[in-house]
Amino acid sequence: MSAPRASRLYVVALVTILCLVYTVSQFLRSSTGVIAPNLTADLGLHPEELGILSGAFFLSFALMQIPVGILLDRYGARLTMIGSVGIAVLGCLVFAMAEGRTGLTVARILMGIGCSVMLMGPLMIYRRWFPADRFAALTGMQISIGTLGALMATAPLAFAAEAIGWRASFVLAAIVTGVLAVAMGFIVRDAPAGHPASAAPRETLGQSLRGLGEVVRHPAVPPLFVMISTGYAVFAAVQTLWASPYLADVHGLDLTARGNVLLLLTAGQVVGLLVWGYAERVFGSIKKPIMAGAALSAAILALLAALDTPPLWLVTALFVIFGLNAGYTPLLLAHGRLIFPDRLAGRGITILNFGNMAGVFVLSALSGVLIGQLLRMDFGFDITYRAAFGFLAFVLVAAAAYYSTIPDTNSRALIDGD
Repeated sequence: MSAPRASRLYVVALVTILCLVYTVSQFLRSSTGVIAPNLTADLGLHPEELGILSGAFFLSFALMQIPVGILLDRYGARLTMIGSVGIAVLGCLVFAMAEGRTGLTVARILMGIGCSVMLMGPLMIYRRWFPADRFAALTGMQISIGTLGALMATAPLAFAAEAIGWRASFVLAAIVTGVLAVAMGFIVRDAPAGHPASAAPRETLGQSLRGLGEVVRHPAVPPLFVMISTGYAVFAAVQTLWASPYLADVHGLDLTARGNVLLLLTAGQVVGLLVWGYAERVFGSIKKPIMAGAALSAAILALLAALDTPPLWLVTALFVIFGLNAGYTPLLLAHGRLIFPDRLAGRGITILNFGNMAGVFVLSALSGVLIGQLLRMDFGFDITYRAAFGFLAFVLVAAAAYYSTIPDTNSRALIDGD
């Protein structure tokens, strides 16, 4: 597909608002990390409950991916995104008013539902506005800029929680989300004028469901699904959940100091997402950089598991490298984009993203159970967190081994095929 005929100013505005809307999703998914000890102190939550609380966002997000895929292909990204944002705003307000784990969990579920289209919607729009060989870089840029939201969930959220409290902080998040939604409604269009998607007939519900079957039966989907269910989930389990308690329990850091370390970790992720977005062009392959990134992440976690109470400077350095390396994970979505035709694009990438988010729920819950059980057995904080890091490393290695069986491809092959 040739480049769209649209003004440079409009294209910049389109990409900018899509990235900014995605910052909401990144902020909300990461927001329990830095305030986890505060939630424990204020509401008496246990490690298992923190794991479920963090994972509730990802589970509801994941379960929404199937209907989101159908909605994207039938009604377009713009309308689907506008419809979801109000639920995210409601989730922020419910979180701010929650008095216990039930209220917090309901709020996290609403947040997950509301944010479930904030990445897939923009990717559908990019697919129709830009050439295929730009998709991986645009995906990386979308997530990189959106990760500013995750940055806001580190030191800035810690500062806000100290200054006005975590409840007022989420009321403010609801207001910002609403403003961005209004701006998106005015700016975003699903496809450039003349794009086939603009005039394509809408599928019936039966055709939409049969399309899901086509996606699931694709031979590349099982190994890709397993890898995408693990790659980001391993990173998110550390970044959004256990890094902050680890820094508090093992290294004795207070809220501000934890926020600063998480800020460095997430800043590394922002840079890494931009760099890794061009990896396919450099390697001439989508599979090779994914394998390299998975190997490095597993090695970092294995090192954290092997070291006996490492110094804080080393932990911080490893977290920063871990964040830089996390930029490989969006390449998995780019791999999915390369194997599905345009008519199945929404359902294809959302089914893969179901694995992406469901994996976070599963690993957050399992690691929470592991940590809770080891602490009850009096193993101590250091051994407990080392075991958790080792568990995550093992899961990532196993998934990468299965993914290694998938055929390689690149965007040039897609263009040549078109």
